Amino acid sequence: MIKNKKSLDKFKKSGISKHKLKNVFLDNAVLILFVFTCGIGLLYADQPVNYIINQVTTRFFRNIVLVLSLIVPVWAGMGLNFSIVVGAMSAQAGMIISLNYDISGVIGILLAFFSGALIAAFLGFLTGKLFNHTKGQEMITGMILGFFANGIYQLVFMYLCGPVFPIRNENILLPNGIGINGIITLDQSLGGALDKLWMLTLDKVLWVVIIIFTIYYLVRILKAVITKIPRTFVRNYLPFILLGASSLLLYLFSNYWEAFISTSIFTSIPMITALIAGIVCLFITFLGNTKLGSDIKAVGQSMPIARAAGINVEKTRIIAIVFSTVIAAIGQVIYLQNLGTLTTYSAADQIGTFSVAALLVGGASIIKANIGHAVSGTILFHLIFSVAPNAGKNIFGNAQIGEYFRA
Repeated sequence: MIKNKKSLDKFKKSGISKHKLKNVFLDNAVLILFVFTCGIGLLYADQPVNYIINQVTTRFFRNIVLVLSLIVPVWAGMGLNFSIVVGAMSAQAGMIISLNYDISGVIGILLAFFSGALIAAFLGFLTGKLFNHTKGQEMITGMILGFFANGIYQLVFMYLCGPVFPIRNENILLPNGIGINGIITLDQSLGGALDKLWMLTLDKVLWVVIIIFTIYYLVRILKAVITKIPRTFVRNYLPFILLGASSLLLYLFSNYWEAFISTSIFTSIPMITALIAGIVCLFITFLGNTKLGSDIKAVGQSMPIARAAGINVEKTRIIAIVFSTVIAAIGQVIYLQNLGTLTTYSAADQIGTFSVAALLVGGASIIKANIGHAVSGTILFHLIFSVAPNAGKNIFGNAQIGEYFRA
């Protein structure tokens, strides 16, 4: 009896309990649901593995920075920032500036980054000022602001470019000399300018990632053992839990895994884009560990308490939105150069909605978001986007049902 009691006490001290496990499942219910849905979709889609891998990797690196731009406003208690469309429009203005002066290649992309970021910082400041007048309603305000910004954007580029703002490059002007073309092909100027700089095959990238994460977890476990820091059961055994889950998935999808290995050799990863995404992740991590990051999180938890602690709440909220808008501008430039086409008047319309959807799929909420949510959500979102039509067709005999689930 005493032995059983000691075992029970030891079990409780390890940090695991039914209540905690229940909370883990409830906190990650959306993520678990979409992992299950993607698994079913993969089984029934009957699509070539190389097609799925190419689609997911291409879309992931095209969109990840846009999804990452949503994290900081969530920390600040402002919910999901639908106003990132303002940053996307700023990026498109930057691309048009590069095209206007006929600056192509990496220099053109850098000019688009710089000019787009400057415009985004200014508009982000104005957006933050607006949000300070609508505390508690930032999400709906951001959506309405996106519609308003779209009207201003179309006024500038549809009517004022040409008559008011001189356009040097006639190739991007409409035939009547008023307004920018609705569709601009970037293939010979800015299309893929970043992606083509440095490409590595997926298998090499995965080996690098595995080595980095292995070293990271070994260092953490070693540090915990040396310093005797008390750690929960889940944190102690997280690498082994992940290894077990990975082994189970490999067993269930063994056919896909064999095809994946052979396909990864021929799947290229745009390393410059990946490095930019990594830098954004490092910046967000660094920001979270600074005093400014602590202030942002304190404002998100309780504005009255933050104000009582001497934090300038309004200024901190503005800074959070400026960060979000500038990162969104960088993400939109990456998106456009990867796509190779600028649809001048509609490219930014759904950016906010799709980015928010991807973040939520990863298990985030209006009060909690991190880099893991952004990465996992972007992968799952585009995986279901790729397999849903065929899976719906094979399961229900109607491809429209698959399109419905994808939408």
